Amino acid sequence: MKLAMDNIRHTLRMMAWSWRFIRTWRTRYLLCSMLSILQNAWMSITSAYLIGQTTALAVTGNFAAMLNTIGIVAVVVIAGIIVITSVNYHASRIHILGLAQIRKSLFAKLTAMPASEANKQLSGDLAARMSMDAERTSAFFGSMMTGDRSLFAIPVSILIATIICIVKQPAIGMMNLIFVIISIYANLACIRREYAWHTKQMGILSSLTQRMIDMIAGSVVVRMFGLTPNLREQYESDSGTAYSYAMRGANYNALRSSSSSAIQWSAIVFTLIAGSIFVHMGMTDLGTVVFIVLMQSQINNDVLLMTNSYHQLQYATIAASRVKEVLDRPEEQMRENTTKPDPNAVHAIDMQGVTVSYGADMPVINNMSLQVRNGEKLAIVGGSGGGKTTLIRYLMELAEADNGDIQLFGQSRERYSQEVVRELIAYVPQNCYLFDGTIRENIAWGNLKANDESVRQAVREAGLEELIHRLPDGLDTRIGENGAQLSGGQRQRIAIARAMVKDAPLLLLDEATSALDGESEELVQQALERLMEGRTAIVIAHRLSTIRGADRIIVMENGETLEEGNHDCLLASSGRYAQLYRLQYA
Repeated sequence: MKLAMDNIRHTLRMMAWSWRFIRTWRTRYLLCSMLSILQNAWMSITSAYLIGQTTALAVTGNFAAMLNTIGIVAVVVIAGIIVITSVNYHASRIHILGLAQIRKSLFAKLTAMPASEANKQLSGDLAARMSMDAERTSAFFGSMMTGDRSLFAIPVSILIATIICIVKQPAIGMMNLIFVIISIYANLACIRREYAWHTKQMGILSSLTQRMIDMIAGSVVVRMFGLTPNLREQYESDSGTAYSYAMRGANYNALRSSSSSAIQWSAIVFTLIAGSIFVHMGMTDLGTVVFIVLMQSQINNDVLLMTNSYHQLQYATIAASRVKEVLDRPEEQMRENTTKPDPNAVHAIDMQGVTVSYGADMPVINNMSLQVRNGEKLAIVGGSGGGKTTLIRYLMELAEADNGDIQLFGQSRERYSQEVVRELIAYVPQNCYLFDGTIRENIAWGNLKANDESVRQAVREAGLEELIHRLPDGLDTRIGENGAQLSGGQRQRIAIARAMVKDAPLLLLDEATSALDGESEELVQQALERLMEGRTAIVIAHRLSTIRGADRIIVMENGETLEEGNHDCLLASSGRYAQLYRLQYA
């Protein structure tokens, strides 16, 4: 019983928490709920009264009074229908608006989450929380919470009907109250066990979503490495587990329905037997017995409806808890902008004693200092795991430093807002993400204020004109999810055009040509050369032939600068750079 009460308290807490999403419409929502409560009890009692009275009047032959009673009740019923229609209309609007607010809040949280936190989340799990869980959370202010069968209205209807039965015939009414208590207790006991299994099922469903995403997004890898049987086996295993949990929950759901039916019929049979005895003894009349039987049937029906609604609220509780977990995650601490970058500063980057680690004893960048002159072309090379990409992520504020300081264009980065820092930087990674839209849209994302001429100039400088001429709709050709209809080199050149449109003073290139074939690499390299003109550029390179013309090259190993100089000097020193060069071109 204690566990059941804990579940109820948790549901009430989640319900109160979810109402923040309908804060603007809360007064209207509460009014709808109150009208639902009154209307539900009103209609239930009116119908039972009508049947009980007409039965009694028909037995006595008083047909005039019976017709008069029917007319009065008809007016009451029509008024009730008008009220509930209005209530349902406004309740539906509030439900839709509240659901939209949940989704907006989840999306806003996703955009405000620190990159380091966002990278830890599985896309399948987040997708499930933003779609399925958001929908289920809205049940807290959906149709089951307002309307003639709402979770608010039904308990009040049960209470009023029970009191009326007790007043009409105390002995029968009190016995019926015992049946009501037994029915509620039996239903809650089944729901408590069903809730535990459905909680486990929800977690497994997120894993199933992630399996599907892996299958779709990694379809080429899956097929080429023969992973289809393995992934299918994993999916079927998770699916089997989800099925097992669902079936165990369904068993308790079936037990709940059957026990409710048994209790309901027992109460009706008892009422008929006791009522017949009381009529025979002259302790009550036939109309009262019929009225109590109908009320008892309505009470038992309401108990089952109430527990059904509560059962659905358990899904909502689980979903709301998962939504709340996302919304409670920390957000990126946004800074105010207190200064402006100096475009004529001597150093575009001045980094002193920076350490970045992904664990207590795992420094990826170790007490590193780095100065990059304004307009300089700096190349960074080194073995895998040396900290090159982490350095780029730190410069873009996508990785936090344990200690150290950095200045950008003459000012401490802490004096810039994150928006200003990102306005200063254009980034082209090895695998640049493209959106499902047109080529024009993907390029214009680099600068939302860019006009059509700026986009076309970026197309020319990125070497995309020939591609654009071949496509049926030119710049307005849709490219599919992540540019699925384009080659790797074409995707990279669109990403370069996007960086050109941004026209930022600091350019970061993270192995932008390493995954391309020779011809594509040459075309992309030419576009990159045009992109770097007049800008400070930091280039992480795997192919050393692409950085021979860099002003300076540093070799990174274990998060530290091992060597530094231009291509000729480093080659002549026969150090680590020369070793890497010989490995590639021996």
